[in-house]
Amino acid sequence: MECIVKPIENFFSCTQVHHSQFFRNVEELKVAGIRLRPSGTGCLKNVTFNLGALRLPSIQVDDSTASMFLNLIAYEMCPDFVNDFGVSSYVAFLDILIDKAQDVKELRDKQILHNLLGSDEDVAKLFNEIGTDLVSNPKIYGDVKSKIQRRYDNKFMTSMAQLIHEYFRSPWSVIAFVAAIIALASTVAQTVYTILGYYK
Repeated sequence: MECIVKPIENFFSCTQVHHSQFFRNVEELKVAGIRLRPSGTGCLKNVTFNLGALRLPSIQVDDSTASMFLNLIAYEMCPDFVNDFGVSSYVAFLDILIDKAQDVKELRDKQILHNLLGSDEDVAKLFNEIGTDLVSNPKIYGDVKSKIQRRYDNKFMTSMAQLIHEYFRSPWSVIAFVAAIIALASTVAQTVYTILGYYK
């Protein structure tokens, strides 16, 4: 039986880069100070990482998403279809980013993922199931993964991000910190003024 291949080239009109690396899910990247931003395009390969920001194309997840990706992945598996496994690589990339509902929530909050499917748990489960045992192209997103890994391995940047994440989660924490700094500076200034007044 012959494979019928639908045109999916419009998804992949961007340039590719080399490298393959291991990196963490959305929640761990956030703790490491890596920010999420929408890339502003619909090209699945338009994933970049610069200045601590991971930019991803926006995607809508609904009842048809699973079947759409499974069909496209099936086309890529056809032996007479010469391709770069772009869809499989994209789904595998999302599967790395999404481990649980909290990862989906972060992507929703940043307007990268639009959930019309149901709960965030449903979306996480969808990508975890589709992304299992996929054949992906290590060249696609390789440069992005490498940059993320280098940033994650930077102990100083990661420690600073974790400190901010731990102690400055709310505006009240920031206000309290600034107030403490002002109070300390005021005390130091008053002490210096008193000492100078004593010696005059």
